[in-house]
Amino acid sequence: MPINKLFFSLLLSALLFLPARAANALVQPSSLAMTTSVASFSIAPDALNPGSPGGVLLAMTMHIDKDWYTYSNIPGETGKPTRLTAKSADGTALTVFYPKGKEKPDSYDPTIMVHAYQDGTMLYVLVPDSLDNPFPVSLSLDLLLCHPTKCVPARLEHSFGKTGMNTSALPAASVQPWWDDFLHMAHGKDQAQASQDETDEGEAIVDWQFTPTYFQPGLEVRGLLSAILMGLLAGLILNVMPCVLPVVSLKLSSLLGAGAEDDPHARIRAFRQHNVFFVLGVLTFFLFLAVVLGATGSAWGALFQNRWLVITMAAVMGALALSLFGLFHLPVIDLKFGAGHQDPRKQAFFTGMLTTLLATPCSGPFLGGVLGWALIQGPMVIATVFISIGLGMASPYILMIISPGLSRFLPRSGPWIEYVEKGIAFFLLGTAFYLAGIALGGASLRILAPLWVILFGGWLWGQSRTARQGTQLVLRVGMLVLLAATVYWTTPMQAEEDPWEYFDAAALNRDLGSENILLDFTADWCPTCKVLEATVLTRENVTAWKDRYNVRFIKVDMTERDPETEALLAALGSRSLPTAAVFRINGRETPVVIRDLYTTDQLEKLLKSL
Repeated sequence: MPINKLFFSLLLSALLFLPARAANALVQPSSLAMTTSVASFSIAPDALNPGSPGGVLLAMTMHIDKDWYTYSNIPGETGKPTRLTAKSADGTALTVFYPKGKEKPDSYDPTIMVHAYQDGTMLYVLVPDSLDNPFPVSLSLDLLLCHPTKCVPARLEHSFGKTGMNTSALPAASVQPWWDDFLHMAHGKDQAQASQDETDEGEAIVDWQFTPTYFQPGLEVRGLLSAILMGLLAGLILNVMPCVLPVVSLKLSSLLGAGAEDDPHARIRAFRQHNVFFVLGVLTFFLFLAVVLGATGSAWGALFQNRWLVITMAAVMGALALSLFGLFHLPVIDLKFGAGHQDPRKQAFFTGMLTTLLATPCSGPFLGGVLGWALIQGPMVIATVFISIGLGMASPYILMIISPGLSRFLPRSGPWIEYVEKGIAFFLLGTAFYLAGIALGGASLRILAPLWVILFGGWLWGQSRTARQGTQLVLRVGMLVLLAATVYWTTPMQAEEDPWEYFDAAALNRDLGSENILLDFTADWCPTCKVLEATVLTRENVTAWKDRYNVRFIKVDMTERDPETEALLAALGSRSLPTAAVFRINGRETPVVIRDLYTTDQLEKLLKSL
């Protein structure tokens, strides 16, 4: 492949990914689907309650575009609470009043009702006249602005008024059309107001300061040499982590395709060439990851926080699956055996890149410590460490480059290859449905999972038409049982009491050091996290540990990008998932961090030490 075409393809890939990362960044006001305005009104003494002071009431109106909304300050079962922080010129925290919001189904899980703020919602700040130096008032609004297709975290900063501002000519608040609604809030009849202490603690990003220790200190990196060596080992182990399941079909089909030549010399040449360009694709994508993660400070796997990227990957996996069913041929990556690729080098290169992208949501032993150390270093160190991880992951293919004679162990083509193709196709289709479920929300899996079983069952039904009647009966009954089990598994059961609490930065900042707390950092796109939740952090284990060791369990969800959770993860010296941290009473600054995979016995040993 000419080098200029290869460079252009890489540049195009970078241009596609970088805007996707920027789209989920903390959005600046100029690009938001909303604006705010602030007006001031006078309040007479005793207007709120007998003996209440007079002062100035600031009314902030949120002007939100059609179809967009933000969660209220008490949203319900899900959603990031809207927070307005207000301080006077002398640093006094001011009381904020929030409306209840409109009850509506959540866009991402319509089975959950939330309270939302829509266009025209007003938040209020009381500036008492007892303050010596009230103006200018600084206002910081932190929220998650949502649309049926995406959510965007944002923060808006305002400064209202001037020093010595004359408030005598302000219009009276008591004659405004919203005054009765405000009185309901002020009297606690509509929504609990934010007290001064709560407002002061409710800033969007807490300045977390920890000196963490690590449950397995021997796996921590102390210099570049150990980072390289552990990166090689971590990359090799990535090949057997849960994320290998979606990509094993890519690796299998590409290897079988590379060994399909009949002539031994041509077979070895094609086999070596395939592995060379496959390894180049792996290393190129790791270098791309080093640039993106180093520049943005994001966590490992953070590319999958972008909903549109996940949808795109689901579409790519679906297209690869359909190509294996013979519906069409793809121009760059076509996994169909004997397709006669015009440029097998390009095919191998982009298969390597795609394989690496699909593997990045996983973390494994050694990787957490390597990433936690590397991503706070300079660009050259980050690139060096990421290349070492890539070399570790590509080492089986490097071995096949060095010893191309291994191609003789690949099976020759035959009638059986059609069944391998279809098996890979259904695996890729399952991966596409899994990714679509991440992007569209868990409720979509109630349709997609049974649909996959129906499609697979229909194919088996057709293939077994010439089989013996006993075989047909076993296959068909088996598929019906699998379909029933899938429907049962995806159907919501009656809600049990959830032993987990959900992350709130202000509440956590308040409670650290006064209680035993375990934080679990997880995400829907992290298969390793899901393995831990199914084996270690089960509902039964967590419920038992809460009572036995007097510890609170708090889930920190990083499925979507959130500066609060990223800042907390970074303060714990980690840049990958899964990560857990245990805080003891009177141990606010010295949490114990346990990374990557761990067992039930290891976690219980840590909890016993509380």
